[in-house]
Amino acid sequence: MTGSKSCKKVISMRDTLVETVYHVLPMHSNPYGTLHGGMALNWILTNATMSAMRASRRPTVVARLDHTFFINPVKVGQNATLYSWTDYVGRSSLEATVVMESEDLASGKRRLTTLSYVVLVSVDDNLRPLPLNICIRPKNDLERRLYEQALLRRERREKEIANRREMVNEIEAPPSLDEDYHIVSYRYAYPEDAVFHNAFFAGKLMYYMDELAGILGTRYSKGAVVTASVDATNFYAPIKIGDAIEMHASLSYVGRSSMEVTIKVVARDEIKGIKRHTTTSYFTLVAVNELGRPRKVPPFEPKNDIQRELFQKALRRKRIRESMLKTLKDLEKSFDVIKELHKF
Repeated sequence: MTGSKSCKKVISMRDTLVETVYHVLPMHSNPYGTLHGGMALNWILTNATMSAMRASRRPTVVARLDHTFFINPVKVGQNATLYSWTDYVGRSSLEATVVMESEDLASGKRRLTTLSYVVLVSVDDNLRPLPLNICIRPKNDLERRLYEQALLRRERREKEIANRREMVNEIEAPPSLDEDYHIVSYRYAYPEDAVFHNAFFAGKLMYYMDELAGILGTRYSKGAVVTASVDATNFYAPIKIGDAIEMHASLSYVGRSSMEVTIKVVARDEIKGIKRHTTTSYFTLVAVNELGRPRKVPPFEPKNDIQRELFQKALRRKRIRESMLKTLKDLEKSFDVIKELHKF
């Protein structure tokens, strides 16, 4: 099961398992007392990084976060428990899975919050991929099933990111349905934002992206919003400490109670005058009332070719999300994910 690559060291998934418990405090929440989506994304990528480092014994950076859905909220006062492990190790990349569950301390009830898949890359001091001589060898049926699923995800992703190098140069602002709903935000990458070798931590970036998406969603809906999902996010180029971070948020779809916001991030070396496209992702937000329940948002009717094209592309992404979300909800109903993990 280790494939054709040569390995100096063979490990199991259980060797890479990391379990982290956070008690959700008001500082971690949105205005309605549930875990802020950006904070959850930060925790997910932190846990994935710890698992990948446990497997590789090398510094690793995030290369991709697959579709992430928040199917159940975590409330203030509850625990958020994250389980992460490494499913597969390639030449220099690692595939990690992260499961987050909520735990109500009064009743002891646990619910699946999200299931995330993360790709990380082992890097040297110059943030270049560093080959690994490590292989994963499944030890039981559960690990074998997880390993095979990781291989399938890897094959699908390789087709999607074939143009990775070209994407670095796509630095233009993303189109918006309306210029009134396009926001540009700037910030510097400071030393406290680093993960390794002066690289800005992807979890911190996802937090900022989610925050900006929320601001735009609130502006359009004229009320509070929560993050429902984040589409697959590829990181094309690193942000280095000292870079300026240019973030664009553009409204790209409006539904009955939901909105899609496109977030594009460009890293700017202001001294050398170099710009690099870091990532683009699509955040789905749901407008909520004072009880935290979905509410209607102002309708948007496309009136020109650009708006109609944006709607059509967004609708294709929405259909993919709906199919993936159904699979995740079926997974939640079919078996207790956490009990399965304890079979490791």
